[in-house]
Amino acid sequence: MTKGEVIQAFFSRYMTAYAASAVPKDAVFPWLTYELVTGSWGDGDVDMQVNLWYYSTSEAEPNAMAEKISQDIGLGGVLLPCDAGAIWIKRGSPWCQSVPDEDKAVKRRLLNFSVEFLTL
Repeated sequence: MTKGEVIQAFFSRYMTAYAASAVPKDAVFPWLTYELVTGSWGDGDVDMQVNLWYYSTSEAEPNAMAEKISQDIGLGGVLLPCDAGAIWIKRGSPWCQSVPDEDKAVKRRLLNFSVEFLTL
């Protein structure tokens, strides 16, 4: 799989995942969006942001999902194979931030990732 396909597949493990510029008008909560970034060997860590989107009166669901993703990544990150090598996805800092929305029922969490491309 290409770098982009691997990243899409990784985030789709958790919920419907869209590139930030490709959320359809009829998308159904919950979903996540990500800003696709790529790099190559020697670029070092690249920052990537993911937003979790929920429509709820409770903070519990988005908080639980952010925690699940954090636990799955663990302290050392996850290494994902791709066509040209591997992608090392780690937690960034700060890991999770609550982002207010005009609609009080929209609960959004901004997750920061540090991604290293061990690829050509």
